[in-house]
Amino acid sequence: MTQTIETAVILAAGRGTRLQPYTFDIPKGFMPVGDERLIERSVRVLKENGIKNIIIGTGHLHEHYEKFAKENGLKTFLSPDFATTGSFHTLIYGSDLIKGGFLLLESDLLYHSDAIKGLLNTESRDVILCSGFTQSNDEVYVEVKDDRLSNLSKKKEELDSVDAELVGIWKISLNLLEKLKSLHSAAENARNMDYEIAIAKLSIEHTVNVLKIDNLAWCEIDNQEHLERAKRDIQPRLD
Repeated sequence: MTQTIETAVILAAGRGTRLQPYTFDIPKGFMPVGDERLIERSVRVLKENGIKNIIIGTGHLHEHYEKFAKENGLKTFLSPDFATTGSFHTLIYGSDLIKGGFLLLESDLLYHSDAIKGLLNTESRDVILCSGFTQSNDEVYVEVKDDRLSNLSKKKEELDSVDAELVGIWKISLNLLEKLKSLHSAAENARNMDYEIAIAKLSIEHTVNVLKIDNLAWCEIDNQEHLERAKRDIQPRLD
């Protein structure tokens, strides 16, 4: 029986320096692609798939998200050290708002709704969503062993095998979240760590299953090249 998930956490604290000058005035999640801004589309897709409780972790230009959240019945929390810390710190800073299993995703993603449907339909409690290879020029590669996350890296040579590509959407249990909290307390470099590296460290002893959707339409928008690809190649393939 699949775990009922009704919560999603969207990490949206980053400064988006590679998308300047756009991000001088708006956070990355407010970039328009097609008829919707990234955050608008993401929230709509989540709600259409039964996600009732959406929490946004903010930082850079947080007032944009706070206004959007008020208008759409969402929650936000501000990570006060966003300018000098990584996404792992943002997640843990807002973790007291999370009361059950949840989806974790990033604000700068453009993705087909099959990504959310697929994760919600998996029986595993902790799942990393992966795709086939996108050639997007900023990939995080995933090493898979026995259908489990074994390791991930931007450098292929650091992996024993290169089996898939990280999308940036996860299903996470409270049990894994508690282990992430413990790691955050114990690791010397936790404040500067990315959450996906933290999960990969824990996956040595904690099973994180892999859901790979080979032809998933998705992209992350970190720079001008990504934005152009999103508009040209990804947005036309979305539902």
